[in-house]
Amino acid sequence: MPDRVRRAVAAILLAGPFAAFDADARPRTLDGGEAAALLSGNTVFGFDPRAESEFAMFHSSDGRVRARLRNAGGSEDESIGRWWITDEGRLCVDWENYRWVDSCAALVVDGESLTFVDDNGRIVSFGEVAPGNPDDL
Repeated sequence: MPDRVRRAVAAILLAGPFAAFDADARPRTLDGGEAAALLSGNTVFGFDPRAESEFAMFHSSDGRVRARLRNAGGSEDESIGRWWITDEGRLCVDWENYRWVDSCAALVVDGESLTFVDDNGRIVSFGEVAPGNPDDL
């Protein structure tokens, strides 16, 4: 697991029980403008706990998205698609690769950590945002 993903996982796991003691440290859900500003032209490096996979996802400012996924066994897969933010502030992705699941999720920030949450309140994935496209996706 890359250091940046390991740091994000550790921050989420360690901050959880202590966040209530500091009002500034509480997680908060981003609105549409905040979510678009955070992602547009930037890359999310993250981890999907259900699939035990790491990912890098670049959100181009023109609405295209490119991603690389590395599963627990070490194999990699790539996909492209489009992304947008709904009026409710949810990030939606429509993948061109049929094996990748199209989805929408709320974005919750806690310090530098970003968590993607589905309609049922379950964590879909988490990570952190890096400026630009450092992995040249």
